[in-house]
Amino acid sequence: MSTSISPLSNMNCDVAVIGGGPGGAALATFLARAGHRCTIFEQAKFPRYHIGESLIPHTHGIFERLGLLPQLRASCFPVKHSVRFVSHNGKESVPFYFSETIHGERARTWQVERSQFDCMMLDHARANGVEVHEQISIDKVIFENAQAAGLQVVSGDGSRADVSAKVVVDASGRACVIGRQLGLRSPLPELRKASVWGYFRGGKRLPGIDAGETTMFLIPGGGWFWYIPLPDDIVSVGIVADPEYVFLLSDDMEDAFTREVALCAPLADRLSAAERVGPVRGSRHLAYLNRQTCGDGWVMIGDARAFLDPIYSSGLYLALGSAELAAQCIDDALKNDDVSAARLGRFEPALWKGVDVVRRLIHAFYDPAFSFSKFAERFPEHRAALIDCLVGDVIKDMSAFTAALAQMTPPPPPLGSNIAKSSEPIPADAQRDCALASP
Repeated sequence: MSTSISPLSNMNCDVAVIGGGPGGAALATFLARAGHRCTIFEQAKFPRYHIGESLIPHTHGIFERLGLLPQLRASCFPVKHSVRFVSHNGKESVPFYFSETIHGERARTWQVERSQFDCMMLDHARANGVEVHEQISIDKVIFENAQAAGLQVVSGDGSRADVSAKVVVDASGRACVIGRQLGLRSPLPELRKASVWGYFRGGKRLPGIDAGETTMFLIPGGGWFWYIPLPDDIVSVGIVADPEYVFLLSDDMEDAFTREVALCAPLADRLSAAERVGPVRGSRHLAYLNRQTCGDGWVMIGDARAFLDPIYSSGLYLALGSAELAAQCIDDALKNDDVSAARLGRFEPALWKGVDVVRRLIHAFYDPAFSFSKFAERFPEHRAALIDCLVGDVIKDMSAFTAALAQMTPPPPPLGSNIAKSSEPIPADAQRDCALASP
């Protein structure tokens, strides 16, 4: 490999952001507006493919504060008003309409085609003064006296450079640059799921405001399919289930996907006149957590922090939400010349509390004794809180809701409590799998 000097040599910035996805772009935009010099280093050349296409309504306020609502309103992205669950025998739940707990425009959101959406966000960051470098790989994060001090980067031509920064933000998604470098990333054994997905043209859509809904098709054994309408008559379809179930008859992802789509009768009916387009993609191991997510001079956001499960489409919201919260702490840290972990990580307790509410509901979903309809019937006073979970409004006191949930399904062990006992590395095949964000 060439060891020539990169044009990036001798670069310095206030905040170096690893990854130009929605989380990294949002964080850099907020900080650039606050007067800080932010630079994004993105390995790919946009537009590029990414999974994770369904937004939830609680992102509305973040887009408003970013100034992105005009672009989203003018986009071709289908509008999403609700979520619906379909049992394995075809019985459909009453849709959970976001307007039950939210009034006005905030009660709707969008199903986004990620290559377009991510370009929109990255271009918006540029327009707000963020410096963006694409096709730049991160060789390592540079530490000085245990504090992050910059990045060693590699350009597409193989030239290398050291970039100085006061704060390094890991927004690299499932690549988990800092997590892998410091050996912090561990699988979550209690949420061991695999996913395989593909795209179809011509799948059936429901009439009226239900045309853009996310539909979840449940399958025997605790697995499920997502069905997400996208622009240009495309639908995103994917299965999430135990790896032993998905790959029981074949280790080939395309074979497994084709078989399972055919076995899910209500889903197969939606796709009866559709044609699959593009390759089948997948990930054999979804859930993981970093044992530490903030340190002196560095912080993780979005999927670089953790990934639990895509069932509630929380991935993009948690990426954007953690980006905004982290940006506030970084702004404060830079203005006070204190980039300690304690100062950078002030947002983490509230964020983890919200994540744990989502996690509680994930575990409930996979409990055969639990169902949303049964919960709503038994605890009608908590139906609104259940919808709050589906829209992403969880960074608040949800103790009454989780107490009711515990009466129907035992709560899981504390998040990460069994990680220290597990020395299982991230499997090699998982490292090769496509990056997955929450659909």
